[in-house]
Amino acid sequence: RGDGQIGEDITANLRTIRTLPLRIKTDSTSEAFEVRGEAYLSKSEFERINQERIKAEEQLYMNARNTAAGSLRQLDPKITASRKLNMFIYQLGQNTEIQKFDNHFDALQWLQKKGFPINPLIKKFTNIDDVIDYCKKLEKERDTLDYDIDGIVIKVNNLQMQQQLGAAG
Repeated sequence: RGDGQIGEDITANLRTIRTLPLRIKTDSTSEAFEVRGEAYLSKSEFERINQERIKAEEQLYMNARNTAAGSLRQLDPKITASRKLNMFIYQLGQNTEIQKFDNHFDALQWLQKKGFPINPLIKKFTNIDDVIDYCKKLEKERDTLDYDIDGIVIKVNNLQMQQQLGAAG
């Protein structure tokens, strides 16, 4: 967990996320790849945890996002496991097989076939009007999701063009 250069090793806690595969089907013994994503705590699980804290007369957690981040930093993976985190993978990072893909969407589909959880709301569009319509649709539906979102990320699908454009942090 970090910024790509400096971070903490939270591997033991990530292994408690039931939607992440513990073993990955590979096509070759030389295949190595990195995935990037976000762990989250569902709204319903956040509510369950706070109900337990009420019964135990403990201070309530303020929001699901900070609770998820704190859960990943726990020293005891059993505590992390008890919080039933989930995760969505959003990007294929460094990869010995990256040449297979010329676009982001195909890379995500490949990761999903490997068993990684991909957000089911991810869509691919060929024109900006459809992107705008989809953003408006999701804006109306955001409160019905069982997880919090800050907004919608729009990515250029072509990986070479992504590299040329750079990233905003």
